[in-house]
Amino acid sequence: MKKIFVPWLILSCLLPCYATVAGDAPAPATATVSEAAAPLPAWLLEIQQKKFQKPQQMLQIALAKEAESAKWPVALQASYFNEIGLIYEVLGRHRDQLATAEHALALIPDAEDRTKIELLFSIGFALEMHREYGQANDYYEKGMALAKKIADEKMQIQGLLNLSAMLQEEYQEQEALEMLKEAYDRAVALKDKEMLGAVNAELGLMYTGLGSDEEARQLLEESYRIYDELGWEKAKIAIWYNLASTYRYINKAEQALGLFEQMLKVSLIDEDPVNLYFAYMGMATTSRQLKRIDAAVAYLEKAEIYLPHLQSTFQLSVHHFEKALIFRSLGQTSLAMQEVNLATEQLQSDKNVSDKFYRLHFEEFRARLYADSGDFDKAYSTLNRFFRDYVALQDDKRDLQVQKLRLGFDAERQKAKNELLKKDNELQALRLQDVERNRQIQRMWISIFAFTSLILLTLLVWQWKRRRKTLPTT
Repeated sequence: MKKIFVPWLILSCLLPCYATVAGDAPAPATATVSEAAAPLPAWLLEIQQKKFQKPQQMLQIALAKEAESAKWPVALQASYFNEIGLIYEVLGRHRDQLATAEHALALIPDAEDRTKIELLFSIGFALEMHREYGQANDYYEKGMALAKKIADEKMQIQGLLNLSAMLQEEYQEQEALEMLKEAYDRAVALKDKEMLGAVNAELGLMYTGLGSDEEARQLLEESYRIYDELGWEKAKIAIWYNLASTYRYINKAEQALGLFEQMLKVSLIDEDPVNLYFAYMGMATTSRQLKRIDAAVAYLEKAEIYLPHLQSTFQLSVHHFEKALIFRSLGQTSLAMQEVNLATEQLQSDKNVSDKFYRLHFEEFRARLYADSGDFDKAYSTLNRFFRDYVALQDDKRDLQVQKLRLGFDAERQKAKNELLKKDNELQALRLQDVERNRQIQRMWISIFAFTSLILLTLLVWQWKRRRKTLPTT
């Protein structure tokens, strides 16, 4: 049976929707030939190269230039606001990201370059975080079309990740997994570390949703290893959260709590309100799972201090639902009911399939609360409605196809690993042969040296004896 409610998967929003590194910075949009030839200022190059490592510092540098930005060529303005929008994305400020990216795109409506692709993806991602999936998909498709037109392989891989995320939200897992498989193969062929980190992260999230928790853990750990090498602290924190949540799901709550605590320490140092919220909320939900209810309440209260910094109505819904779970653990059924009602109000729209599944889970929980309060008639009718709507949304045939595709992809990945291992073993065998050959050569030279020494020694003894015979006796 499909896991119908995995609220913490939304932490993929903390991962950058695209990757840019030093030496691979986006070229500025071109309005004229003279503008296209103009080099980027050093401070903007620094922002491009360090925004994932030091987003707060780079944002301060960028905003200090805003007053003079109106005097620049439009291509430079577009690159400048693009970078600000992407920093807002890393920091989880998606309303600010949307406004900034839309302003930048309006400056270069006819451009055909990477900057425009990034702006289209950035707008799409901000809309995705507000669960405007139809609009987000439109921007993703426009960005993908332009990436194909200018043959930008890296942006095409990112486009596949973006479009697969939209398919997952509509529970079209087969098509989403096929896109992720293509993205993985192309990232491997491109040998692009940033995209491999992003692909592994997305695969990890998808495998968690499919119930393949061990595979999800391995993929997330590989993504974390890559981001650790790159020094992308915010991306590492997002992986921490999702990995910790995966540990929770496979009943390794103590390990999950340890990761949330690490996330908290880093977020306190960075004074990052968004990640502080997620760290405290993760500790609250894990403490509830460990039946440490007093600790869960304390962490929940700390999380609510940072709740106003979140710019996602969906996360507000998740917050109210987690709060309802804690109230139920305390035996406060009426307060739990109030919270689950608030959670439902945040997801009134039925335009997204994933929202329908989330609301179904709220119905199932509401039925339990009715039973807790002794109102079994309402509990029965609510649970009956839950099963009816769930069956209507469920598609077992599709799920079987997805599992077959996943297993096929797993087999291909394992085959690739086996081939690499085989090549490594062959290389080790060659090295061992080389070592053995060297040893044989050494033994040969030692034998030659010993034999030569023996001959020389024999000659010396013979000469010594001969000389003694020729010496006159006294």
